[in-house]
Amino acid sequence: MIVNSKVTKIEATREKDEPGTGLKIRIDIKDVGGKGEDVDIGYEFTAEYVEGVGKIFIAGEITDRIDKKVADEARKLWKEKKDVQPDYKLSLLNSINYVASVEGVLAAKIVRLAPPIAPPRLTKRE
Repeated sequence: MIVNSKVTKIEATREKDEPGTGLKIRIDIKDVGGKGEDVDIGYEFTAEYVEGVGKIFIAGEITDRIDKKVADEARKLWKEKKDVQPDYKLSLLNSINYVASVEGVLAAKIVRLAPPIAPPRLTKRE
C-alpha cells in the first residue's frame, strides 16, 4: 500500500503550438531503499508528446508499505542487480503511473498540453 508520495522535480515544456497526436510514457525506477516494511522507490516519469510537441518530466519518490520479508527481498535484489521482482515491479509501475499522471495535470495545463492521464492499469501477459 502506498503510504507516501513526493515530487522532487517537475518540468513541462511545449515546443510546438499544435495539438499532440499521441503520448509516449516512460517510467524508470532509479532507486529502491527504506527499512522494515517500508520500501522507498525513487522514480522518473516522462510523458513525451509525439511529433515533438512537448514533454513533462517528473522525478519523485513513493513509499510502499508491504510485508517485511518481501520488502527485504526487494531491497536485496535492487542492491545486487538494480532490478525488482516482476510482479512487484508491475504494481510499482502502476502506482508511479497513477501518482505522476495526477501530478502532471497541472504542469500540462500551465504549458497548454493535454494532461498525461493514466492509461489503464498494466497487466502481465501470460
